[in-house]
Amino acid sequence: MKKVLYFFPDNMALQNAGNITRAMYLLKYFSQKGYEVDFASIRNEKGDTEADPKTVDLLESAKLAANVYLLPRKPGKNNPVLYFFKYKMWDLIYYLFTFPFKSNIPTFMTLKLKRAFEGLLKQKEYDYIIISYIYYADMVASKVLTGKAKLIIDTHDFITAQFKYKKRFNLGATFEDEINRLNAFDEVWAISAEERYLFNQFCKAKVRLVPMMMDAPAANGDAQLAEPKIYDVIYVASDNVHNQRAANWFFNEIYPLLPAGTHICVIGKINQFIPDTYVITRVPFVDNLDSYYRKAKIAICPMLSGTGVKVKVVEALAHGLPVVCTEYGTDGLPNKIDNGCLVTGNAATYARLMIQLLTQPALYAQQQALAKRLFDQYFEAGVSYQMLDELFV
Repeated sequence: MKKVLYFFPDNMALQNAGNITRAMYLLKYFSQKGYEVDFASIRNEKGDTEADPKTVDLLESAKLAANVYLLPRKPGKNNPVLYFFKYKMWDLIYYLFTFPFKSNIPTFMTLKLKRAFEGLLKQKEYDYIIISYIYYADMVASKVLTGKAKLIIDTHDFITAQFKYKKRFNLGATFEDEINRLNAFDEVWAISAEERYLFNQFCKAKVRLVPMMMDAPAANGDAQLAEPKIYDVIYVASDNVHNQRAANWFFNEIYPLLPAGTHICVIGKINQFIPDTYVITRVPFVDNLDSYYRKAKIAICPMLSGTGVKVKVVEALAHGLPVVCTEYGTDGLPNKIDNGCLVTGNAATYARLMIQLLTQPALYAQQQALAKRLFDQYFEAGVSYQMLDELFV
């Protein structure tokens, strides 16, 4: 039986983000292959006493992991002086001699986390070791401990691009740092065709496309497609700075151009940044978006910045919803036309495309068919699993 050690740093129990969805589907894949998986993550250190037990119960009850290890990143700070001399000082020395000073990539590693992970490597030999995010690449620096395991980095995103707006951004040092971290692995997983192409030009390691994956929703059934549409538009977004900028643009410049009575449902923490003056349906949080997608006619993604695959676009396409978006909304899609998305960065054109989809049945049906076709051919979990079969034979 093949043995896999899979490190993913975020709280799996939340089940509210695309990266967590990706991790879950990878674990399901290994389960289907009959592999023995040890799952490692970072212990919750923010006072949420239920987070860690929920993660363990979620993965073990679903039989997605044989063992779940929640590793400490930082010790307690009961004594600040002792904390500095016993831990923080050594972390600073570690950073100084391990990571380039001019790189803008932040350091989330600590010696305590690194040693805890290396403790797992000393206990068992693995066939595959998968690390999520280049921030944690140094956990497998010791090739003595990793042995004959195939080392894989799941990038999730092109990290250099995330920090290009940072003050004193150093492109050369940051990009070189990212590539050097990737080259410490035998294989690099890219989540989009664009990132695969970019990494392929500079990485010595093999670069493999492993796109976003999810099951086709029940909404693809004829009976569910016939469910009444009570929302003209669905807009799903969190509260990060990119989404705040997008929402501001949409409601200031596009919303006034839409016909009165256009029913917009906004889901997510972005609602905190939309003034109460707008007549919209607000849903701050929902566990499952399926029913909302089924009740909506179209989706929007008015992003003006940001990197990586827009998971909410993929979810909308999976439900057969045409999407009106900017070019950022198509990041990670394998083709930029005939994909169920109508694209523009002009506010007036954006409003016009939304109105056309809502009032022209022939255009709507065409884009709906393109949306479902793209999802079925590229993002459906079974398709991604076939790509992984080339590696995990």
